[in-house]
Amino acid sequence: MNQPPPDPGQPSNGDPILRGSEGLAVQTDAATGPVREAGPVRAAGAICWRQDDAGELEVLLVNSARWGDWSWPKGKLDAGETLPECAVREVFEETGARVELGVPLPMVRYVLPDGQDKTVRYWAARVRDSGPRTAAADEIADVVWLGVAAARERLSRPSDFAPLAELLALAARGRLDTHPVLVLRHAKARNRAKWPGEETDRPLTGAGRRQAQGVAGLIACWAPERILTSPWARCLETLQPYLDRQAGLEQQPEERGSGGTEVIPEVVPLLSEQGLRNNPDRIGETVAELLASGRSALVCTHRPVLAVVVDALTEATALAVRDQLPRRDPWLSPAEILVVQVSSRKRGHSVMHRIHSVERYRAEPA
Repeated sequence: MNQPPPDPGQPSNGDPILRGSEGLAVQTDAATGPVREAGPVRAAGAICWRQDDAGELEVLLVNSARWGDWSWPKGKLDAGETLPECAVREVFEETGARVELGVPLPMVRYVLPDGQDKTVRYWAARVRDSGPRTAAADEIADVVWLGVAAARERLSRPSDFAPLAELLALAARGRLDTHPVLVLRHAKARNRAKWPGEETDRPLTGAGRRQAQGVAGLIACWAPERILTSPWARCLETLQPYLDRQAGLEQQPEERGSGGTEVIPEVVPLLSEQGLRNNPDRIGETVAELLASGRSALVCTHRPVLAVVVDALTEATALAVRDQLPRRDPWLSPAEILVVQVSSRKRGHSVMHRIHSVERYRAEPA
């Protein structure tokens, strides 16, 4: 939850999240995996945004009951939690808002009263629905939507201005209103050479099943409205924990920090290795259609197919972040997710769909 407002300092220009004037990129590294005990205090949160009836931006602030400061909803990572999961959970606990993460925003760094360094990773986020907040009354005193000018006046820490400034810059360039497209490589499967059955039926290993459990929480941070998957067993098994999670959360919405309406996956033979051999061009066309759809989506597929998928993404990616896409085989590790945020902008009689942020996250076996 919120900390007292110490001397905050400013975000470092060396943060990978601040790279490039055309977009933002986050690479898979220690900061994107499960929380570690050593090192700085690590936290995550989001700037939730919406437009009022006049089309003006509003943002969501929280007031700490203990310290009295106003800031963005955020909090420290729980054990075994990734930064996106932490951001979604903390926003839900502190505000009751169930969000879909959007473009990553600048990281905030400051020193706590006990001398520890603290880093907070932020995302822009849209509220999908909301319920009662679960944070204790002695943690969060108030939650309020404010216009941008009023939010600047209300914020207690100067360091909280940086992510807001980036959010406004994205809005001005037409890159705030985005939809995510996720690409997931299936989790670790049984050895191809040692599997006695059909290739289509080759299952996950025990480690792969644990990876699938881990990746379920990550997928929920972007709440895909469509799920397209290869029909082969290892892809279906990778998605099953997420599908089970969604079905369970539909029955207990009051406990849902992330998730959403249950989605029925679309089984697409084209996304299998056999589909790649039969019609590789159609795979690229399918990816392009998802980028242009305006809807959040996830594609679960195989290592050989990823080459075509990444080529299609590259065509739509801004030059400033293009080098953040996978560039060589094996493209993604088992159970690793590639997340791109797509903006759409009308130019003349056509609409341009462009990727301006790239993130990668890897689930680790429990």
